[in-house]
Amino acid sequence: MSDIDRLINETLDDEDRVLREALGKEPGVLGGFWPLLIGPRAWANWVMLVSQGVMFCVGVWLAWEFFRAEDVLEALRYGLPAVTLFVMAIVIKTSMTAYISENRLLIEIRRLELRIERMRQEKGDA
Repeated sequence: MSDIDRLINETLDDEDRVLREALGKEPGVLGGFWPLLIGPRAWANWVMLVSQGVMFCVGVWLAWEFFRAEDVLEALRYGLPAVTLFVMAIVIKTSMTAYISENRLLIEIRRLELRIERMRQEKGDA
């Protein structure tokens, strides 16, 4: 836990801690990935995930054939497509990190909205 997180936890009152725990902890790498596979954009993410997997598997097969090739021209026929497919698979996988960051940002915005609403209710009660 960083110093900033520790300071935030020390300043929170009991209700804030309950609210923070109710909203859940920040998801890890895989925890941030699974929400991409449900919801309105899930079909596009599934297409990207499947295509990335196919590109990777075909790239592995082409790389295997590259290392088995005895002729330079034959090695180029397998090696260049293998590298291209690996790069394309990495680009697709990297493009999904923007959605993971967006989901994390939405969770933080919801936390702030709940906190603001709670402050409004406290101010109205006082």
